[in-house]
Amino acid sequence: MRADRDGARASKFSRRCLRALIACAIFVALIILCVILETDVGVSEWCSRYISRPIVWLTGHVSSLFPFSLFEVFVAVAVSAALTLIIVAIVYCANGFFKRGLSHICVLAATALAVGCVYTVCTGFNYHREEMPIPMREDDAYTREEYAEAAQLFFDDFISLLGEAEVTDEGELISPYDLSELSELLRSEAERFDDDFFDGYFTSYTPTFKSMLSSGLMSDLWLNGITFLPLGEANVNTDAPVVDYVSTAAHELMHTKGIMREGDANLASYWLLVTSDNDFLRLCGMFEVAANMQYLLDEEDSDNVILRLEDSGYFKITKFSSSFWQSHNILRKLSSFFNDLYLSINGQGGTDSYHNSSQVDIDQVPVVDENGDPVIDENGDPVVDNVIVNHSLIQRFVAYHYLG
Repeated sequence: MRADRDGARASKFSRRCLRALIACAIFVALIILCVILETDVGVSEWCSRYISRPIVWLTGHVSSLFPFSLFEVFVAVAVSAALTLIIVAIVYCANGFFKRGLSHICVLAATALAVGCVYTVCTGFNYHREEMPIPMREDDAYTREEYAEAAQLFFDDFISLLGEAEVTDEGELISPYDLSELSELLRSEAERFDDDFFDGYFTSYTPTFKSMLSSGLMSDLWLNGITFLPLGEANVNTDAPVVDYVSTAAHELMHTKGIMREGDANLASYWLLVTSDNDFLRLCGMFEVAANMQYLLDEEDSDNVILRLEDSGYFKITKFSSSFWQSHNILRKLSSFFNDLYLSINGQGGTDSYHNSSQVDIDQVPVVDENGDPVIDENGDPVVDNVIVNHSLIQRFVAYHYLG
């Protein structure tokens, strides 16, 4: 009788293992199919709008019913369950029950691949969509003098807002809103993406961002936020300085609206903040693009702006932010490695993709006099001037915002 029971159990675990392996094969095939389909921009655009978007809409409405981050709960449960299955499998194998141990490993693999399949369907296509529409002029629409004028208008506005902002003695910007109010405010601002100009590129659903219980660990990892699209959640490290987590919240919300490329999410969040009618949001957005706008000024105007920024407390605030992150430098390299690996796997060029919206091409050209002859310095060398060859997307949308 015992031999029969052992044989039945062995047969049961063999069948379980076989079913799990079949499931693994199906999930792997689906993931490979998605990866192949992603190579076509048109297919990715269609899938992101009509497959990924409805899933995120549904899961986002469900997850929004909970005031805490379901992503953190999911990670905790997943890690605990995985470790338990691995330990049980090892114990079974150590005691000679190899089929039982193998069945647990196969179930774990099938579950992991199922999650990976859902994640690929929800997220992968969004990395390969068509070019994102943001209101801006073409690169050559303005003269150099007009771009400089736009920069002056930008810094006049920025410095004026800095003068009205509340800042602690240490240099942290004080938010006039609590997290709930800020979340609703950003959600309301995101409704502007429903404008006909964007032609439905952004999903109309915007969740409220959630503060992470593990924000301390996130700071040590140098992570400002995480969006897990299958749950439709934007999770933010609210232990970070206010000026950092406001822009992060806007960035993560862009991911939930179907914008997965990091440079695009940055650009969309900058546009959302800088063009807002809310002074606090506009101020936080301006912190993100100020350095890029300074390239548009000539040397004299740039020096003048730096002095005005110093008087207004700009460098005090940025120093506070820098000091905060430098004090949480324990796991930075580990976090950067895996983030770079993840983005590279998704064809985004690693962590450099965060800066795609802010690159400025500058070239040195000879300075000529009124007769068109090269100007020579006292050493007999030709005088050169730094000229922007291609303006960044940030400069172009800000110039359009101020000059029309």
